[in-house]
Amino acid sequence: MSATRDSGVPIVVEAVARASLETTFDVIVPIDLSRVFHKHGPLPGVNGTRGAEGAWDHVGASRVVELSDGSEAPETITAYERPGYFGYTVGPFESAPLRWLVDVALGEFWFIAGDDATAIRWSYTFVPKSSIRKPLVRLVVGTLWRGYAKRTLERMVVEVERAA
Repeated sequence: MSATRDSGVPIVVEAVARASLETTFDVIVPIDLSRVFHKHGPLPGVNGTRGAEGAWDHVGASRVVELSDGSEAPETITAYERPGYFGYTVGPFESAPLRWLVDVALGEFWFIAGDDATAIRWSYTFVPKSSIRKPLVRLVVGTLWRGYAKRTLERMVVEVERAA
């Protein structure tokens, strides 16, 4: 693990999709974010993305995520190991509400094949702007994000199972 990840606040959610490993990866990784990231309490939903050049299938691919509150955040793929692992960075947050507390967020998906299903583990690590803000990030952002991520992952599973 890097020092950046070690200094962050990780939130992990898990689910199981009744679909093959390959289908699960192939649906979740390039998923239309606006279909699964809906407003949750004070956390905005995703309206869409822009600025992607080429397919969302390789390390270094980037785009801008447009949020429902009018803010936006850059997103870049940092790992692409089909069909088992996908990593990405969101941020730095410059216009999003998180900009006061969080520098970047590190997202990671692990996909594990099972009997007629795939286990999904999604980790989202918020890296605070400073160590003094870490307790606030854990309390406020972490608490809100856990419910947001759980509901988002549930919607992803519906999309996967629909495609299977």
